[in-house]
Amino acid sequence: MEDSHAIDLNLDSQDDDSQSNTFFAVYDGHGGASVAKFAGERVHRRLVEDGAYKERRFPEALKNAFLGSDAEMKNSPSFMRDPAGCTAVAALVTKDGRIFVANAGDSRSVISVKGEVKALSNDHKPQNELERTRIVNAGGFIEFGRVNGNLALARALGDFDYKKNNFIGPEEQIITANPEISEHQITEEDEFLVIACDGIWDCLSSQQVINCIRLLVAQGKELPEVCEIICDHCLAPDTTSGAGIGCDNMTIMIIALLHGRTKEQWYSWVTERTKQGVGYNTPDDLPQLYSASRLMSFRARRQAVEDRQKRYADQTTQERDNSMGLSPFARILGGTGGISYQPGSNILSDSGVLMFDNEDDSDDDPMDSYPPSSVTKSLRQQLDELESESKDEHDFQKEGSDKSDAPMNDLEADLTQSSPTRPDGKGKGKERQLQGEAPSPPKPASNGDAKPSQLVSEPGGDTPSDAVRAEGFLDSSESPLKV
Repeated sequence: MEDSHAIDLNLDSQDDDSQSNTFFAVYDGHGGASVAKFAGERVHRRLVEDGAYKERRFPEALKNAFLGSDAEMKNSPSFMRDPAGCTAVAALVTKDGRIFVANAGDSRSVISVKGEVKALSNDHKPQNELERTRIVNAGGFIEFGRVNGNLALARALGDFDYKKNNFIGPEEQIITANPEISEHQITEEDEFLVIACDGIWDCLSSQQVINCIRLLVAQGKELPEVCEIICDHCLAPDTTSGAGIGCDNMTIMIIALLHGRTKEQWYSWVTERTKQGVGYNTPDDLPQLYSASRLMSFRARRQAVEDRQKRYADQTTQERDNSMGLSPFARILGGTGGISYQPGSNILSDSGVLMFDNEDDSDDDPMDSYPPSSVTKSLRQQLDELESESKDEHDFQKEGSDKSDAPMNDLEADLTQSSPTRPDGKGKGKERQLQGEAPSPPKPASNGDAKPSQLVSEPGGDTPSDAVRAEGFLDSSESPLKV
């Protein structure tokens, strides 16, 4: 949300609120919320600190508050590279019954006079002749209805990328914070004041907003609820695109002009005037902004989402209730996440789906698989089997020793010589050297360190080697026997 607002019912800090001026403002941010937030906290404070305000020169004070706040941000290091900006529309209601509205941008302020709208501000769009002239004279241009092809408004606080011409004043920049100020004298026919950003005015006209407020007040709605209903009514059925009519930020402020009445008396007064048709004839229904097919499609999608969320919530609640009586370990393995495993059998999930099958194409020795455990043997039977296996092994070893004394033929002798040594060291065969295997590391010395071989210096000069002499490669001119 990039919008902000300001309300000060006791701007002069008087003991009696009725003897103080009041201030209302809406700031519609773009490119970030920093400028709108700063304006919402600072503009009205600069207003009351200005000398023109103390002298009751309110239009001049409002202008100084807008331009002063903008200059304060421009000179602040925190806003030096900030691309954010905001429109500003502020209403100063004085204790003598006057309304001064200062506007910079496309936000808007209107007032209901006997149910008929009266504009208190003008939208500052690049298409306006006055705004176009200033933009072009400052070195800017308008493309696709936007300033320099980007901004869709001509006045704003912030947006310092459009305020870099040091040869002209702040009022003449491409985007200026200089507000347009209007004055209205409150009469007994004035019912309420409306201040809102362009998110509302893009969907409803000024008169439609006045009609909606009068109709909803006549139906017994209070102003906070009226604001909420209007925003919901302007909101697009499907905002997933994030752009277009009904997808912008929306802020609306309704100020009741009591004329000495209480809040309850004011509601009754507006309701009576609306039902009796005093002034403008208020329609009986809210205006339809979107087609029926679009609304039906949106409601169907929303109902489907709500049903899916409800089913998920019910399923989660049921699973939690079912696992309340189980131990923590059982809750982890139980439900939808547990598996069952038995040696020699398949592995199944709790849902009955086969996860692992014992009959796979494995190269493992089938003797490594676990025997079926359907019959449990007694301890006596297991001891007897162990003793029988030991006896068979002893007989096998004895038979092998008897055969070793018999004479061997040539084939048996070759097998004996090529057989590897047994791990127990009893074998007498020669170690087999496999082709491609790395040689064994050198044996360390007795002290544990392998002594490296040293290079021996044998100076021989150019004396040929024995191999050269033996093969007769020695040239006759190099023969040492030749004188």
